[in-house]
Amino acid sequence: MADLPEKGTGGKTPLMLASTPSLDALAKCGCCGSLLTVPDDVPLSTETAVLSLLGYDFARGIPSRETLVNAGRGFPTGEPLRYFVIPKYSGHGVVITASDSVRGIGKMAMLRPLFPMGSSVVAGFATGSSLEEKAKAAIAAIEFYDFVLVYVELPHEMSVQGDEDGKIEALERIDRDLISPVADYVWSAKMQMNLVVTGDHITSWRTRRCERGEVPAVVYFNDDLPYDTDSFNEESVSDGPLNAPLPGDLIRRLISFEPLPPEQ
Repeated sequence: MADLPEKGTGGKTPLMLASTPSLDALAKCGCCGSLLTVPDDVPLSTETAVLSLLGYDFARGIPSRETLVNAGRGFPTGEPLRYFVIPKYSGHGVVITASDSVRGIGKMAMLRPLFPMGSSVVAGFATGSSLEEKAKAAIAAIEFYDFVLVYVELPHEMSVQGDEDGKIEALERIDRDLISPVADYVWSAKMQMNLVVTGDHITSWRTRRCERGEVPAVVYFNDDLPYDTDSFNEESVSDGPLNAPLPGDLIRRLISFEPLPPEQ
């Protein structure tokens, strides 16, 4: 969802121009900051960014996109998958996405893939490809799994098409149809849980390609005090308190987070 400032719009990005009330509400009560998702010595792509967000060690080698796509489709990969562990979560989580390569990454991290287009059902919800269906599947999965990864490719697709208005609309749809229902569920949940929203990398609608740089992120702990950031975009979160300056830091923060004792 991240982009570069555009001179023609007064230095604003699509995320700054979009109406995202649910993301803004998360920013006001969550911990915000900017993340560098991919190390400088690693090729930049959606796949390496998602691997990095999940804490993968690139010293073990970088799997090809073809390998990940084949794994996501359930085909022979041609090379062994480089399985890795997300402490506390591997084997206890799911990935919800229409992206074959991200499903393959989920398999690498030992997350159960939930395939789109109704081919899998969780608690009665078919995990189709619409944002509304992804939201329903995520909420249902939270009841059974410790870790739920929802990956949406729509803003990236609009960027590579050079469609600024389409990217703004995509961000607004994601805010309304995905973030809002999931955040409402988390806000009202009696059990303690964390909600994270972030981008994988910058995709410029002007250049139509991935660009290196930091992306905005918010972590909401549903028992924490508000941090009161005004809105959620690249500029507003840049000085936020989320201290995750190195690739892989975000997942390490979540792993190290421990619930407060019941008496507190």
